[in-house]
Amino acid sequence: MGRLLWWLVQIGFLGLLFRFLREVIQCFRLQPGQNLQEPAAYVVPLPPLAGAKPLPAVLVADEVRLGRDPGNDLVLDDPFVSAEHARVYRQGEEFWLEDLGSTNSTYLNGELVSGPQKLTEVAVISVGNAVVVFHTSPNSPERKG
Repeated sequence: MGRLLWWLVQIGFLGLLFRFLREVIQCFRLQPGQNLQEPAAYVVPLPPLAGAKPLPAVLVADEVRLGRDPGNDLVLDDPFVSAEHARVYRQGEEFWLEDLGSTNSTYLNGELVSGPQKLTEVAVISVGNAVVVFHTSPNSPERKG
């Protein structure tokens, strides 16, 4: 019974995650005069509780730092997130994730990040109890029209 309940909770979470991502992508529209030559990428923090106000998506230009400290590009208010937890950065036309020596580690799609990891079009990043979604594709918010 416990295993079935856990499976249902996981399926429910994934359903909510994909519904949230679809809503975020639909909220963005292409702005006139934007440069479409560089790939656009975003990190989108998921709200910690159902009904909580979602935080805004953050554009990854060269680098986005994630952590609890107010000096980060994306501040995650979670006691299990380190002051400077991780970073997402661009190297050429590729995007990478790196743990910055955090106490509670960083996970990419459920796998422990032990060194710089190349990001795919959509990736789920876990830092502490916070979940952040990385997204880039021809249908990313910057290119959606």
